[in-house]
Amino acid sequence: HCILLSGPSGSGKTSVAMILQTKLECSSNDFKDINCADFRGIEMVRDIRRDMTMRPIAGPCRIWLIDECHRLSQDAQNAFLKMLEDTPSHVYFILSMTEPQRLIKPIHTRSTEIKFNALSVKLLTQLIQDVLKKEGKELSEEVVDRIVENCDGSARKALVLLDQVIEIEEEDDQLNAVM
Repeated sequence: HCILLSGPSGSGKTSVAMILQTKLECSSNDFKDINCADFRGIEMVRDIRRDMTMRPIAGPCRIWLIDECHRLSQDAQNAFLKMLEDTPSHVYFILSMTEPQRLIKPIHTRSTEIKFNALSVKLLTQLIQDVLKKEGKELSEEVVDRIVENCDGSARKALVLLDQVIEIEEEDDQLNAVM
């Protein structure tokens, strides 16, 4: 009942967590997203331990997505480990992180780990071309290549850059139409 998603930023970990939420038929009321950049102490783990004993509000399960969980303090990681040993059948934990080596080994061994990698140039190029096609937009091959070069293998970063480039292109088109 613990899935560990590890990989670089923008590689799809949170998107997979949302897909798992849908596949497990977890309602939005029973899905909690906690970012350990903000909450990383033992109190957060105690709050989860208290809440996980409650039955789901709607649907068959409750899910906690714990983002950047490698930032949990050592005490919080040890308390979390104890929780994993006594997890009710209706509870799932999805641990998302960019630095899995900072998480204590016993949590790794009690989790199903899915490793994400940065996307290849070929896959990023295909992603951008697919989005352009669906949006009915066109960009030169050179611009697509520049986006791919600047996104460090991150699908999210590629899409943000693509959105910015399309917006600039549209503004240029509007300006040219006025002149």
